[in-house]
Amino acid sequence: MKTELVISGNDLSTREINKMIKEGLKDNTKKFIIENDKKLDSLVVGIREEAEFILKGEFGDFIGALNDGAKIKVMGNTGRYLGDNMTAGEIIVEGSAKDGVGFGTYNGTIVVHGDAGNGVGQLNKGGTIIIDGDIKDLAGLYMLSGDIIVTGDAGKDTGDWIIGGNIYVAGDFETGTNAKVSKVEKEDILKLSKLFYDYGIEAEVEEFKKIQRKKLRPFYG
Repeated sequence: MKTELVISGNDLSTREINKMIKEGLKDNTKKFIIENDKKLDSLVVGIREEAEFILKGEFGDFIGALNDGAKIKVMGNTGRYLGDNMTAGEIIVEGSAKDGVGFGTYNGTIVVHGDAGNGVGQLNKGGTIIIDGDIKDLAGLYMLSGDIIVTGDAGKDTGDWIIGGNIYVAGDFETGTNAKVSKVEKEDILKLSKLFYDYGIEAEVEEFKKIQRKKLRPFYG
């Protein structure tokens, strides 16, 4: 049994790396270090074990998709659909991410310490998504539950057709259909303060505004 496995080399493909991860998990390896700068897609996908993954380099789309318990840290940038349909665990990105961060997330926590693109937290069903920077349009579209937290600016149609959950934005934004804006309350401040402490985020919680739904069933008039 290896306690740590280092997977290094730009000559490795997605298939080869994921095969090595699978074999390592069978051998009860608990920590994986992956070094690759080819911006590969679909790495560390569908992990059910409570293992730790450190990704060093630049990575592509669907990193950590379907994560169900692993702790994943990306020491670089990622592409689209980070943590897609994640059900448990934690993903932390030291750089930025592109569109679709946390799409369809059921649970767990995603933290991006840079900027993100369009569609953050669309169809979020219960996850916590923190972007320590700016995002673009249509964050929280059809969101059902959970939290989206943005320390910078958000774009147009933030919270469009939101059905449940909370979106917190410190900077500028434009809301969408069925979204209402209010000040953060004591329970929000306590929640945000703890998350910022846990993930090393410097932000003034009193500067945030909260976006929630207007109606529970907005599609029925």
